[in-house]
Amino acid sequence: MPPETRKNDNRESRRQIVDAATELFTKTPFSDVNVEDIARSAGVAHGLVFHYFKSKARLYEVVSQGAADRLDRLHREALQRSGTPEVKLTAFLESHMMAVEQRRADYVFHSRGGGSPAIQTIWERSRRNAIHLILELYGVEAPSEPLVVATRAWLGFFDELVLEWVQGRPVPREGVIAASLSLFPAVMRQARVLGAEDAPTPRDPS
Repeated sequence: MPPETRKNDNRESRRQIVDAATELFTKTPFSDVNVEDIARSAGVAHGLVFHYFKSKARLYEVVSQGAADRLDRLHREALQRSGTPEVKLTAFLESHMMAVEQRRADYVFHSRGGGSPAIQTIWERSRRNAIHLILELYGVEAPSEPLVVATRAWLGFFDELVLEWVQGRPVPREGVIAASLSLFPAVMRQARVLGAEDAPTPRDPS
């Protein structure tokens, strides 16, 4: 087999494994997915999973990085829509909840501290990206650390509501968004108490 053909076959097998693992991890808790399930779903030999990824944990890191990249892209696209900052922030929250709904098992797993330190690093990076995107929406491109901390606290409130909602608790989607939007201006005001002189002044939702 020519080297180029072999390289293409390797790429395709690796892609099939990642796609299969992504599908399984979004619907099934990490601990309940085994390598045999992934290989069967990908249509490849069991040994190929270990050949390309060494372990299920390493494969999960690859899947998680792909999910974080997609979420970051959805956030950016939402904030590029036309309208006021409040309209764009609403779109951000809606796009986030849509993405979470599509990968609920994975979201619950890593939100509760599941996975390796590498997994937590991936999602921490995504969280910081979201914080900076939100603040750029209000014209703050180099936020102070107190402002980052306050925005993280607000995002944590939103994340906890989303976590309840995605697990089927009696928390309505519209309520999650409305409560989070209402809290944001108050958090920005309190950010100044923390020393964030660069905190924006969002409009209170009517």
